[in-house]
This record gives sequence, C-alpha cells and structure tokens, in this order.
Amino acid sequence: MTGTDNPRRRRVAIALQGGGSHGAFTWGVIDRLLLEQSLEIVGISGTSAGAMNAAVLADGLRRGGAAAAREALEHYWADVGRLPGLAAMPSPAILGASHVWHLDNNPFYLWADMLTRIWSPYQTNPFNINPLRKLLERIDFDGLRTDADAARVFICATNVRTGLRRVFGNAELSLDVLLASACLPHLYQAVEIGGESYWDGGYTGNPALAPLFLRTSATDVIVVGINPLVRPNIPKTARDIINRIDEISFNSTFMMELAAIAFVEDMVKSGIAQNRFRPLFVHGIGDDALAGFGASSKMNNDPGFLRHLHAIGWQAADSWLEENLDDVGSQSTIDLSGLVPPDDGPVMGPSIIKPMHAGHTGVSHED
Repeated sequence: MTGTDNPRRRRVAIALQGGGSHGAFTWGVIDRLLLEQSLEIVGISGTSAGAMNAAVLADGLRRGGAAAAREALEHYWADVGRLPGLAAMPSPAILGASHVWHLDNNPFYLWADMLTRIWSPYQTNPFNINPLRKLLERIDFDGLRTDADAARVFICATNVRTGLRRVFGNAELSLDVLLASACLPHLYQAVEIGGESYWDGGYTGNPALAPLFLRTSATDVIVVGINPLVRPNIPKTARDIINRIDEISFNSTFMMELAAIAFVEDMVKSGIAQNRFRPLFVHGIGDDALAGFGASSKMNNDPGFLRHLHAIGWQAADSWLEENLDDVGSQSTIDLSGLVPPDDGPVMGPSIIKPMHAGHTGVSHED
C-alpha cells in the first residue's frame, strides 16, 4: 500500500527519464526519497530505464511500503550488474589506460555499434532475446493492474506505425509494456502489444508529464533528469553528433510538456484560470556528472559503475531535500517562466536542468 491514510504526508509524483545504465542514478534518487517520511509517492511516470524503475518501485510500494520498494530496487539493479556486458570484456587495446566509465575506446563496443549501423536486430537477434525479460518477471503485474490503492503508473512507448505516443496505465501494465518502453530499434525487434508494434518511449515522451497532472492527486511532480538539455560544446565527431541528436530528440516532447505546465502555471498565477486548473508544483533532481560520463556509458552495466551512479543520485536527492523540502506543496523549485512566450520576445528556456539540487485508475491512450 502507498499509505494514503496519512493526511500529513505530502503527495508527490515522480517523473523518471530513460537513459540505460544511467537509470542507476535514478535508483539512488528514489532510494533517498523513500526514506523521507513526509512524502508519499502516489504517481510514477517512466520511460525506458525509467519505466523499469517505475514498475519495480510501484510493485515494492504495493507489497510492503518504502522498505520493500528500496529492497526491490536494490535487487533489480544488482541483477542488472550481473548481466553479461561489454564492460566485462577486457581488451589489450585499453590495458594500462586510466580507468573510465565510458566505452568509447572499447573495441567490443565499437564493433557492436558498427553492426547496428549495417544490420537490423531482425538479422543480428533473430530469436529476439532480451536479457531484461527474466529480471522483470519478479514484478506482480496483476497486483498493479487490479489494486486500486497502488501508486498510479504511466509507461511511455512509441507506436512504430503511427509515430504517436502510447501511455500505458496500471490497467494495462505488463512485462511487454516495459520492454516496449525500452525497445531501442537498433538493438531489439519492435514489441507487439494488442496488434501494434512499439519502440522506445523516449522518442515521444521522456517521460510523460501530463498523466501526473491529470490522473493523480499529487500536488507536486519531481522530475529526475538524466539526459542533459544543454551541452557547452558543439559536437564535432560523428559519434558526438549522433549522440547529441539522440539527446535532443529524446528531450523534445519532454520540453513541450514542461512548456504546457508553465503556461498553466502562468495563467493560474495571473488569475485567468484559478478555478479551471489546479496548481502543480514542479521540482527537478539531476547532476552534471552524468553528462561527463559520455553517451556510451549508458551501455555500461559494470556493478561498480552502477553503485557509483547510485551514490551520486542519493547525494543529489539528499541535497535537494535539504534545500527544498519545505517548498513541496507550496511552490515550484525550478523556474519555468522561460518557457512562457513573452509579449515582445522569443521563448527562452527553463532553468530546470542545471545540477538540480545545483486518483484515477490507469487509462492508456495515444496522443
């Protein structure tokens, strides 16, 4: 249960971005937030790695509250670290080099990356093997689908045929929904659900914010950001250009939804729509260190790296709580005003993704 009988707890929703192994940073953030007894997580939106964290978290909360959720996430990420991975393959080419977490110089990674640009997963993975499938079988999807007291979960996937976003709510949660949300099309075959094929949800919602506003009782949403919005330097190499294109495309719909929330917030503050919309206070937790690890590190499931990311996430959440906990339920702690079109100037952008310390039953839809 989620503890909805305690009126003193502030109801929050969390929005979890995708980003491969960098999802371990999100694990650290959640691990710390679950220790804060004044907060109650009533809604979770997630995409890709964020979807995995969302489902494991919601299942743990339903089974036994915060303690069970923390244990479930610990076990899940420990098992992710045990999966065969590129980082576990030693290479004479990098022996003696200083230790780094990215895989840019790992020949196995470079070889695999080259293959994905020549052959599709229908050729390289004809049996459609996904190592995450076994790890996700531990989740009680039936319980999440039928328990009205469970946290509301919203998982994004992208319809391959229409190009539209599909948001799966509690009523339709399944193992395939999670795999669809994390289905990078150059690595895995599209996941079929209800006669439609789906790819990674990051292309159309990383993550979806609207359901947290429309379909939960949360007063606040905490965005856990792991994909950098801003890069200080212009990419010059082919790999860096491709990585930056991916970052921009994975953040575009997220920024559009933030702009919509900013617009509503502006109308409420101005008195135009005080009786039509409820306020939703927005917060963000992130860390610049994630951008410094490099895009290829998202494929690195080395247990030491995952623990390192967890520690960074824990510290980021701890610092955020120390500075901003009193504002939960009363005001946003990130400035979205730059997303509201001014009368005489261009739209700028939010001061959201800096170092960011620095109910209704689930209904699926396409939009």
